[in-house]
Amino acid sequence: MQSSLQAEPAQTMDLLTTEELKAAWLRGERIEFGDPVLAHTKMPFRETYFPLGFPLTISTNSIEVLDAAADHWGTFTKLFDTEPLQINVGVTPTGSQVCPPTPSCRVRDHLSINIADAENFSVNDHSLGYSLIWVTTAALQHRDYFRYFFLESSAMAGVASRHASGIHAACVSLGGTGILLCGDSGAGKTSLSYACARAGWTYITDDGSFLVHGRDDRLVVGNCSQVRFRPTAEALFPELRGRRVMERAGIGKPSMEMATAENAGIRTSNSAQVSHVVFLKRDVAEQELAIFPTAVARLSMMQRVHNMAYQASPHAKAIDGLLRVGTLELRYNDLNWAVERLELLAREGR
Repeated sequence: MQSSLQAEPAQTMDLLTTEELKAAWLRGERIEFGDPVLAHTKMPFRETYFPLGFPLTISTNSIEVLDAAADHWGTFTKLFDTEPLQINVGVTPTGSQVCPPTPSCRVRDHLSINIADAENFSVNDHSLGYSLIWVTTAALQHRDYFRYFFLESSAMAGVASRHASGIHAACVSLGGTGILLCGDSGAGKTSLSYACARAGWTYITDDGSFLVHGRDDRLVVGNCSQVRFRPTAEALFPELRGRRVMERAGIGKPSMEMATAENAGIRTSNSAQVSHVVFLKRDVAEQELAIFPTAVARLSMMQRVHNMAYQASPHAKAIDGLLRVGTLELRYNDLNWAVERLELLAREGR
């Protein structure tokens, strides 16, 4: 693969002193300024993608960045006529091949940042719909790390701040009836959504559902092209055995990624209209579908908006509109029972 860093290097020359400038001027030399902060690094490689159906334009000095974006978003098509989000990605060379550390995230007003170290970070200005990412070749070499912590993180933060409310939930659909599967980490959202897909449901997403703003139909969009499992899911689904664990530099949640295209029997869609909101609770004494307090559901969804979102009122409006359908809790131990119980809910509304 061609390295664009050879063709478009980042210029880091130090600033000239006053005496150096004077001497060059007296000699009649053409003076070229240095760029120690990389403010004028050329980013000639440019492409537009449509994560979750929203336009996003990436400009970079590395063709490998576009390769990573195409691998992840190449199958998405435009669904929404919104102003494109803008991401600039600069890559600087390094002799190290060690993956950088897990970034720390900080948010204030319209800004969010992810910082791994002095050379690997992102800054997102949600008021402008613009993100700046700087990473080293070592970070880019570890593509799972780069994509998850920087490229995907910036894109989803942009979508969630301007166009949709991110909800920690899976989404599946049966006969046009969309069901949002909510719950804490470990509640079984991914396993249950994939089990539904294997049983003939339409798969929308495993744990990242985005409720689109400005609509009355409770439209949710998600990444239907992949499923991310915990390694323990091998015991439930034999097709996962031997699959590589994704590298996320100590995130504490190792996962295995599977492209849904690998299973020809799975139906997918990148959107669904939600008719039911179901919270999941595993390892219970008695399996049942019960009423869940809507106020608690709202608190669960809004606490993520409170921590991460720019301009909270559109998110509150969207979530309140979603929760008008009411909320339920699926208490279960057996995955097959859970799929059958959800099918009854989808087909008969009970």
